[in-house]
Amino acid sequence: MGPLRGKSTEDTDFRPSLAVIGVVAGVAGIQVALFSTAPGISLVRFVVELLLVPVPLLGSFALAGLRDAQAVWRPLYAGTLLVGIYAVTDALDEVVVQPDIFALVFEDGMLLVGSLALVLGAVRWTARRDAREEDLRRRNERLDQFAQVVTHDLRNPLNVAQMRLELAREGHGNEHLSTVADAHDRMEALIQDVLQLARSGETVGETEPIGLASVAASAVANTSLNAASLTVEADAELQADPGRLTAVFENLFRNSVEHADSGVHVRVGPLEDGFFVEDDGPGIPPEEHDRIFESGYTTDPEGTGLGLAIVSGVADAHGWSVRATTGESGGARFEFRDVVFADEVSTSASRQ
Repeated sequence: MGPLRGKSTEDTDFRPSLAVIGVVAGVAGIQVALFSTAPGISLVRFVVELLLVPVPLLGSFALAGLRDAQAVWRPLYAGTLLVGIYAVTDALDEVVVQPDIFALVFEDGMLLVGSLALVLGAVRWTARRDAREEDLRRRNERLDQFAQVVTHDLRNPLNVAQMRLELAREGHGNEHLSTVADAHDRMEALIQDVLQLARSGETVGETEPIGLASVAASAVANTSLNAASLTVEADAELQADPGRLTAVFENLFRNSVEHADSGVHVRVGPLEDGFFVEDDGPGIPPEEHDRIFESGYTTDPEGTGLGLAIVSGVADAHGWSVRATTGESGGARFEFRDVVFADEVSTSASRQ
């Protein structure tokens, strides 16, 4: 990651860096004005030590490109300022007589606090870089998933449609057209799932309170799950993106219906730190609990294998964890943890 890239010189604000130069020069001027000249001046040592002063000053200019990341920029900026004061004070003790307390504060104190600030900024810088690299890795994974869908999953129904359409044109019967229509439906479903998958891994921006019962009811309306087959054991208000949370429930409901031999019943309810969705279908073998969230994995020949990958992506985007387990009746159970509830946000806001 190039921390100073992405901004043109014209857009860079150098005023904070100029302020560092002004403060360091001001501290130097005050010392020269207040303190008497030291006997036995060592100009050589003064010049050598003075060479250290431009290092933090130039560092403050290098930090100008990090202004968009205040958590990183502030400690690094403060560190360069304090080290600059230390450097100029350390150099001037060769030419002026500094009181011991002044030297202690403006040399040892500034160097210690400035070093700690620089370490803090470096740690945050590393964490920010790692987060960006992780985001890039996830984006690359999604690109690989899209390539797989386009080159394999979409190509198969497209080839079927082209072949059957050619047979129909040659007069081999219009019954081939129904297969063409099915292939088109399959491609449409894949495209919709790919679009959801592309969006699922994006970082969530603004969230809002949304009831568990209301989002479950909205999802039922968009699936083949019968409303009477849904039970919400208790309502709770989550802090989430309503559209993307609805997509989670839609994909889980579709998964329950598609894997059930007959009618299926789905239960939804809150947990201490999240919520669960559970059905009374055939369930998921324990050895498959980790694999089911992989893109393209499915046991249904008509499935796209993207539904649960979408669920996992939306959970990650919200900062939640999701795991598959076995329900009370042996069906599939999905538990979402580390979920933020709306009342927690309200309590936090009232304390500020």
